[in-house]
Amino acid sequence: MLAVPVRLFEHFARLLQIMGQVVLAFMALTITYDATMRYIFAAPTSWSLEINAFLVVYLAVMTAADVQRRGEHIGITLLPDSMGDNGRRVLSTIVGIVGCVFCAIITWRGGHMAYDAWAYGERVSSGFGTPMWLPYGMLPIGFGALGLQFLINTLQGPPPRSDVIHHV
Repeated sequence: MLAVPVRLFEHFARLLQIMGQVVLAFMALTITYDATMRYIFAAPTSWSLEINAFLVVYLAVMTAADVQRRGEHIGITLLPDSMGDNGRRVLSTIVGIVGCVFCAIITWRGGHMAYDAWAYGERVSSGFGTPMWLPYGMLPIGFGALGLQFLINTLQGPPPRSDVIHHV
């Protein structure tokens, strides 16, 4: 019954991750361009810092659900690895509930912030003047997706033991 919605959500999370990869490549290009303009031609851009500051938020927030889905967040597994199956299941459920509640709060407050910024026409006080509802809007989308992923993880149960050490 939940297989189709979960699969659709996984595609959505993967799309956010792919967009994150595009954002990272764009950031690399714009930062290189800005550094070149600043240090070689003594003509820095007025927009690069502002845009890239918001794109860092994108990378952190919007891609978190897919990273959680793949189980690739940094984690300390000493406690769960030392527990039996029942203990791991209880711990995984507690982590999932706390994660869902935290994400729900940030989604709710982020939605309010984005709406208020849109309603009042808030902009960054710079030459570029980015509307603040754009970066604020990333909060409810990203944390909403992460909260749904926490819920999915909780319903699916704990991941298998981490008997193998993963090297980066």
